[in-house]
Amino acid sequence: MKRLFGLIGFTFLFVLSAVFYSDFNEIVFAIIGSLGVLSVAVGIFLIISKKNKSFGKSLCVFAFAVIYSAGNIIGYSEYINNTVINNYSDKEITASGYICDEIITTDSSCSFVIKTDKINGQPSDAKIQIISYTNVDAEPFEKVNFTAHTYKNNVNSQISHGIFLKAYSYDGFKIESTGEKTTTFYSLAVSIRRAMKNSLDMLLPEDYSTLCRAVLLGEKTALDSSVKDDFSLTGTSFLIVVSGMHLVIITSFVLFLVRKLTKNRFLITGFTTFTVIAFMAVTGFAHSVVRAGIMMIIVSFASSNLRIADSLNNLGFAAIVLTAFNPYAVADIGMLLSFSATTGIILWSRPIERSVLRFFHYKNKRKDGFVGTIVYYIKRLFKICVNMLSVSVSAFLWILPITAVAFNRISPTVILVSLLCEPFVSALLVCSLLSSVIFICPFISFFAYPFALVSGLCSKAILWLVSTFSQLPFSTVKTHSLYWFVWIGVSIFLAIGGWFTINNRKFYVKISVLLSASVLIIGASLNVLLTADNGEMKIYSVGNGVFATVNCPDSCSVISCGGNRASADDVTADISESYSDIEYMIIPNQNNKYSSFERFAVTKFDLNNILVYDSDIEKQNLLNAFDGNSRQTFGGNRRFTLNLSDTVTDEVICEDNTMFQYIKGKSATALFVPSHGDVSKLPEKYRNPDYLLIDSVPENSELISCKAVIFSGTEKQLQKRYDSIKEISPTVISTADGSITVNLNGG
Repeated sequence: MKRLFGLIGFTFLFVLSAVFYSDFNEIVFAIIGSLGVLSVAVGIFLIISKKNKSFGKSLCVFAFAVIYSAGNIIGYSEYINNTVINNYSDKEITASGYICDEIITTDSSCSFVIKTDKINGQPSDAKIQIISYTNVDAEPFEKVNFTAHTYKNNVNSQISHGIFLKAYSYDGFKIESTGEKTTTFYSLAVSIRRAMKNSLDMLLPEDYSTLCRAVLLGEKTALDSSVKDDFSLTGTSFLIVVSGMHLVIITSFVLFLVRKLTKNRFLITGFTTFTVIAFMAVTGFAHSVVRAGIMMIIVSFASSNLRIADSLNNLGFAAIVLTAFNPYAVADIGMLLSFSATTGIILWSRPIERSVLRFFHYKNKRKDGFVGTIVYYIKRLFKICVNMLSVSVSAFLWILPITAVAFNRISPTVILVSLLCEPFVSALLVCSLLSSVIFICPFISFFAYPFALVSGLCSKAILWLVSTFSQLPFSTVKTHSLYWFVWIGVSIFLAIGGWFTINNRKFYVKISVLLSASVLIIGASLNVLLTADNGEMKIYSVGNGVFATVNCPDSCSVISCGGNRASADDVTADISESYSDIEYMIIPNQNNKYSSFERFAVTKFDLNNILVYDSDIEKQNLLNAFDGNSRQTFGGNRRFTLNLSDTVTDEVICEDNTMFQYIKGKSATALFVPSHGDVSKLPEKYRNPDYLLIDSVPENSELISCKAVIFSGTEKQLQKRYDSIKEISPTVISTADGSITVNLNGG
């Protein structure tokens, strides 16, 4: 069997992804089980009948991989993930353990991961992410004792590394360092990473050093939010996430130097292996880097033994290594994008390159003379550009379905931007690596400055390119609508059909492209016509508090951003699927029930307008200084109207230190009354909404007349106040049962 590892590895990825992202749906399990049983039956039949033994064996291997991967993720979920969640989630624990990675700091908080050895006095091996809003007196890889209220971690990228719990410093959090530290290979790598970051900070201005740190080391927390937005809008976020591309560039540069010193293939393999492992460790063993590292080590060992390694087989072997013992690795969407892009490059980049060169009748034989030499090198440069284009196009096409589904947006300009940026990224990677390492070394540190200068110039070029393209119309196209999935399905069907078209393949390609484009254009046109008047209010399930948004086709506004912070990741992830910025964020008061999520929002979104109602001047000044964002803070009795879209308005009525909000659409209205609000202070014309949004029973609530009451709070709070709420309206809807959506414009 030629590609045994490829078959098993890709089957693992397919089955594990289907199970995990369907949230362990029973129907998916039934389909997977049926597929495994059918494959075994057909495979055994083919082997016994001797009709096609090779294909029969492949089917049996496929069936084994299906059954193993399905059983593996079930067992891992039940005996590892669920054990940790059931025993320790939503509980106060006392534990001890080591800080197992670098402490990541921002202007407002710091975060780190503790790997426990004991929880509540019992041996336990769990990873807990701690988010603290004050400085922590502890060092990386130091043993600590701590008390914290833990929550279930819902961040998939962290779950993929076994971090199933999180805790915040405000919930009775206490931490005490013991002074005992552990030294491992990874702790040494982290020390080198910190030294390299310090070097870049000292050598370069802040804007350039943070970009170099992001590109070289994958640390993008220090990047300005506007810079992150630009990369996101152009679809080039992969440039600031350490990936296989970065490893290939670094390793290729090291090998170029090594081959100048020795031709011994075993020494070259040793240097390659060391470089790969060192880079993986310094960048935190990101799944995409590990994938590329495994493939490079296999290729290097094969080369030293004068063999040729099969790329798809290597890729499948990398998938087996990453998922066989950690099936939750597929939770990292970056890893899936890495495998998908690499598969596309392996399968499609060469055919695309050959087709383009054939179209231009490319031939490049060196001729004598000055003109002949110039023409030769121009054609050679053209071939390099075609190669880069074919790689970018094939990778983009293969990750398109994943990005459309996972992020609900794609960037049509990503191929052009990445082609323009990649030369600068390559130079930046090499020069920032050299400058950061040389600067650490005594006596020769001054040699770091020329490389730092080049890194700064490359950073400036990259930032300018990404910023310029992000401002173009349609730099990002949202794909959360049904027509995108119809178009992807039709395109995949046509692509599969192309494999079976032997005669007139060129004509088939032309017709397929035309049909695919027609489906996309018609679907986009219908979507614009059908969603032009869309407007809805969404009230999230956040425990104690209110988090509500008004969502329109082109804008999102937040009318309250409070609640239990353990829900922050779910809420921000849901909003970011459709929106990258928030038009208005309205904070009724600075009570945590209405403002606690603000610190999360400022790090995730571009906030255009922040309105804070609070008469306390001291609190206003503190809030303004929180992260450098400008806010409009006000108090007293005021009234004004915000146009959230062409069809939805928010009338703000401030009376006696209470901010009422009256949301009005084309077919429905909603009134939001915060705690301790007195309805008698509200003008009579606002007392008859379709929906009343509350988290406690307001004073003089009998003056309100509405179709339904939406209660945002816990189930216990609802039970306690249920009789009083029933007196306002017989229809009571609670976020304790899940998030609620109200259509404001009908339809």
